[in-house]
Amino acid sequence: MSDTYRRGESGAGAAAVMADPAVMLVRYRAGLTGQTARTVHLVSLRDGCEAGVVGTLCGSLMSLEVIETVTPGRGMPCSACVMHHVGAMTPAAEPRPIQVGSSHVDGPDRCGSGGSGQLDLATYQAWGWPVTQQCDQIRLSLECEAAAIAIPIPLSTELIRILAARHCASPVLAHPDVPEHHIMLAGERYGVTLPWPPGAHQVAGALMLPPTMTPRGPITWIQPPNEDSLRSSREIDIFGVLRSVVHRMAKASAPPIHARSTTIQVT
Repeated sequence: MSDTYRRGESGAGAAAVMADPAVMLVRYRAGLTGQTARTVHLVSLRDGCEAGVVGTLCGSLMSLEVIETVTPGRGMPCSACVMHHVGAMTPAAEPRPIQVGSSHVDGPDRCGSGGSGQLDLATYQAWGWPVTQQCDQIRLSLECEAAAIAIPIPLSTELIRILAARHCASPVLAHPDVPEHHIMLAGERYGVTLPWPPGAHQVAGALMLPPTMTPRGPITWIQPPNEDSLRSSREIDIFGVLRSVVHRMAKASAPPIHARSTTIQVT
C-alpha cells in the first residue's frame, strides 16, 4: 500500500475518493520517457473512453495509448484530481469571475490565470456552452453537445484558415499536455465516432478552458471564441476539411511517377 494512505484522516479521505466507483484511476505506463513519477489521475466514468485522449479531473490530457488503469491503493494520487472530485461532491459556491491576466498561483495544485480580459462562468453559459466551474477551473463537458479534436499543429494551421474562409471558424486552444497539437472545438457532434486520420485524436470526457492553469502550465487560446463560434462549428466540418488537407499534403509529397520505356520485340 502506498504511503499516501498512511497519513491519518487526510490519507483516509484520499483513499475513499480513489475508491469511488464513479471514477477510473489511470497513470502513465512504466518506462515512458519524462513520466517517472507516474502520478495516479482520476477520470470520470460518465465521460466514456472511446476516444484517443481523455481529460482528467485536474485538467490534464492523457493518451489512451500510453496509460494503464490501476486499483485503489496503488501509486501516488494526483492531489488536484482528488481536490476537484471532492469539490464536485459538495454544494457549489457562488462562482466568482476569473480575472484573466492575474499571475497569482497559490500552489502546484491550484488553478491560475493568464491572458487578457475577463472570463466567468456566466459568460460561457450565456453563450450556451455546457460548462461548470470548480476552484478557478472552467470545465467544458464533451459528453453530448460539444466535441474537441487534437490536431497536429501543421494541419491545424491550415484548417483554421480554411474554416474561417467558409465562415465556420472553430475555437482553437493550446494545451500543455499536447504541445505538438492544437485542440479544435465544435458545438455539433456528428453522432458516431469518425475515422480520424493518424495523428488526430478525439478528446473524451471534459476539457479545461482558458484561463485554467494545469499542473504543466496554462491553457491558452490560439483562436479565441465569440458568442457564435461554438454554435457555428460542426465536428463533421472539421473532419471533412482535415481529410482533404491530409490528402492534398500526401499527394504533394508523393514522388513523381515517371513513364517507363518499354521495348516491344517483333518477331
